[in-house]
Amino acid sequence: MTLAPVTPAVDFEPQVSVPRGLHGIVDHIFELRSGPAQHLVMPWGKVELIFFLDDSSVNEFFLGEDSESERTPGRDKAFLFCAANRPISVAARPLHLVLAQMNPAAATLLFGIPASELRNRSIPPAALGIDISGVHEQLNQAQTFQQRSDILGSWLRRRLGTQAAPPRFLSYSSRVTDIFANGGVVPYTEQVLDLTGYSAAQANRLSKQWLGVSVERHASLLRFRKALALLNSPMDLAQVAAEAGYFDQAHFTRTFSKFSGMSPGQYRRTPRTGADTLHIRQVG
Repeated sequence: MTLAPVTPAVDFEPQVSVPRGLHGIVDHIFELRSGPAQHLVMPWGKVELIFFLDDSSVNEFFLGEDSESERTPGRDKAFLFCAANRPISVAARPLHLVLAQMNPAAATLLFGIPASELRNRSIPPAALGIDISGVHEQLNQAQTFQQRSDILGSWLRRRLGTQAAPPRFLSYSSRVTDIFANGGVVPYTEQVLDLTGYSAAQANRLSKQWLGVSVERHASLLRFRKALALLNSPMDLAQVAAEAGYFDQAHFTRTFSKFSGMSPGQYRRTPRTGADTLHIRQVG
């Protein structure tokens, strides 16, 4: 089976950089532009900080557990969020944003809250007592992506300098990273617990603190992410299910739908940029 190339439905111009001095905490800084459109972004389980720049006109931005009042267009210029197991919906005419994609531990290390408080929710930094007005103004005034990346990276490094990383995080994080590092079949909960050396209660408490979700949900998310990558290959659905470690195709379809809001077949038919940003419709 050969899949036709996926062509974005709208202009979509991502730029990406890896910030200095934040290795293991901040993965990438992105700048994205698009014309009038609605996008659906697949869950990563990452903590993200998003700035909508002044030339954006945002109709909606929300995650699965945001209340109706929290979905009001244009209510804030920046949000912290973690799409742990539900997609993000964003519609604008047009869209221009700068975003830092981070290890979920950044919720605590940079912003002083457990990652679980951001699960499937978006929170304005002001609600946490964080003043972003200065960095937002600098991002708007900068002329190039590199300048914006440097501005945001410097701001995040200053925040990191005010926090101390607890040794318990370093221990748990390194063990979990080692478990999932080889790219093989994602282990199930009992296997993860055996490999970390923690009791179920300890592991789930630490996982919710630093990863935002339970051990079981984290493994399920990683299995979904592996399936997402495989769906962008020529594999048929039965092969994808087997390679990603699902019991059968029905289990795969059911779990995939919970994370993405659509079936694997619908995902493949939807125009997208990369594996994650689906272009749902034009916005008039």
